[in-house]
Amino acid sequence: MIVHKWNENPSLSGSSIAKSLKLPKSTVNKVIKRYKESLTVDQAPGRGRKPGPVDKKLTQKVMKSLKNNPGLSIRDQAKKFKTSASNVFNIRSRLGYKSYRSVKQPNRTDKQNLVAKERARRLYDEVLTKFDGCLLMDDETYVKMDFKQLPGQKYYSSTIRGNVPNKFKYILQDKFAKKLMIWQAICSCGIKSRAYVMTGTMNAELYIKECLQKRLLPVIQSHNSPVKFWPDLASIHYARSTMNWYEANEVDVIPKNMNPPNCPKIRPIEEFWSIVKGKLNKNGGAAKDIPQMQQKWNRQAGNVSINLVQKLMSTIKPRTREIFRLNK
Repeated sequence: MIVHKWNENPSLSGSSIAKSLKLPKSTVNKVIKRYKESLTVDQAPGRGRKPGPVDKKLTQKVMKSLKNNPGLSIRDQAKKFKTSASNVFNIRSRLGYKSYRSVKQPNRTDKQNLVAKERARRLYDEVLTKFDGCLLMDDETYVKMDFKQLPGQKYYSSTIRGNVPNKFKYILQDKFAKKLMIWQAICSCGIKSRAYVMTGTMNAELYIKECLQKRLLPVIQSHNSPVKFWPDLASIHYARSTMNWYEANEVDVIPKNMNPPNCPKIRPIEEFWSIVKGKLNKNGGAAKDIPQMQQKWNRQAGNVSINLVQKLMSTIKPRTREIFRLNK
């Protein structure tokens, strides 16, 4: 296109052609110059450095060490075999090795794995595939009062690394950061309960009074369709007094023998916690006391859309199926 334009009117400047074709001026000038010199727009064959001979011994060492320890980094191997990181990188590429992120997995014993699979199967067969209503899930989490210390990546922009004030460069972490416990419930229809914030740990009396009676029951009563409540396996959730409250208030709760132990993957409220904490971290600031934490948490939890909560809860069924189908 450049040459055709230039041949039509050789008096046109490179900038005029570049403007009309919406191309960089430098590109246009290089093409015209190449055409004037060789009457072609093809570039000459490259004269870059040719790859050196393959070091077969080093290749065998790299391959053997990766089989024994797939967690070795390129730098670790380069240091181990006294070669450059680029050399190891090229060898790994030729061998077809790629890096993958390790996935977090609950640390369960063989017995816990068996119980998890059995209960997941019962939960799937007797509840998730048959119950035609809303699934309501609750849990507790600890939240640091200084939101800048919550998990999350922070970045800064600079022409030189570190050439910014310390408040942008560092994330200061207290060894014993002050934190509060937060309880909340989410429903498969997208509803979120009001949060309850407290210091210390939860007991059955507080759980019944502040969480179940004041916050969970109104959510259940707001439904026109059946609701099944799914607590986690904390002892207070299945204490005798708590079970009596469920019965007295006609709350349909998932039995303990259908509740898989240590399976955060099928409890999307864990992901809900991460989303809200991420919003708090992004906005910065801190909570000075319980009322302020309650206010700030409810504001950010309220910003999590109904559609997102529904999407999180919709993962329960396929993920539960994965658990009882796993070999381990």
